[in-house]
Amino acid sequence: MKRSRAEARRRQLEKISKAIEKKLPKKLDQPPDNPVEFVEKWLGIKATEYQRKLAEAFVKPYLTIVVRWSRQSGKSYFIALLLTWYALNHPSVVIGVVGPSLRQSKLYIQRINGLLLRISRQYYEWPQRKTIVRFKNGSLIEAFPNNPETIRGHTLHLVCWTEMNFTSDDLDMYDAISYTMATTNGIFIGESTPWTRSHLFYRTFTDDEAYPPSEVFRSHVSWREAQKPKGPIEPKFIERKRKETASDPSRWQREMEAEWAEDEDLYFPLDLASKCIGTEKNFGEDLQYIPEEVLLT
Repeated sequence: MKRSRAEARRRQLEKISKAIEKKLPKKLDQPPDNPVEFVEKWLGIKATEYQRKLAEAFVKPYLTIVVRWSRQSGKSYFIALLLTWYALNHPSVVIGVVGPSLRQSKLYIQRINGLLLRISRQYYEWPQRKTIVRFKNGSLIEAFPNNPETIRGHTLHLVCWTEMNFTSDDLDMYDAISYTMATTNGIFIGESTPWTRSHLFYRTFTDDEAYPPSEVFRSHVSWREAQKPKGPIEPKFIERKRKETASDPSRWQREMEAEWAEDEDLYFPLDLASKCIGTEKNFGEDLQYIPEEVLLT
């Protein structure tokens, strides 16, 4: 009788143990070492040729990467993929995103949160947040406002500067960013469509002495490389925008050619307009980002 009770208890304990084992997280797969492989196999996203080249430069890695792609070419979307891969593949790293406004920086967090929904929650913390993404391996991605003071004092391993050419106080911001990576040998990514020439973003593409091509990876993609089937942009959209901007060729040149355009015909020069953008530092609050077409209108 005693043996039968003991046997019953043993079987009950085995049953409970198996149930607990099923609920315990299985050993997580390590993300691929190649970001393109991660994008395609884990997320089911096909990378374009120019996105593959950017991923290759990111892995090499170049410590400074500047990206000048046309609108809707997948610029910020693919960089968000690279940030996600980097955080998953490198434990305990801190990644910062800065831009013309906190709202603009938070768009990256929004994109990354959407991408993470495609993989197991065992890789990241839940529920998701609006300004920060925390991963179970100790890494995190955080959005910062356009204020160099708010990023000073942080130690970062990677910084993405979105819409860099539209961000005021560019030199102060870059100094603050560079010091955050002084001890980590971190990677800097600056991405934007062109705006004004009197900006650090323009210098990174044109000043070979200060930013030598051997150390700085420069990526330029116009609508030609980004239209289907090579990229995501619909040919009909391109033709429609070409007609819409016929009376203002500089808009087409900046938005779709991703080239800097002269602004002699504008009543207010682009440089002056950029200096008038309110930020948390000079206005007391982080204003909404204003698209170029609204400013020009």
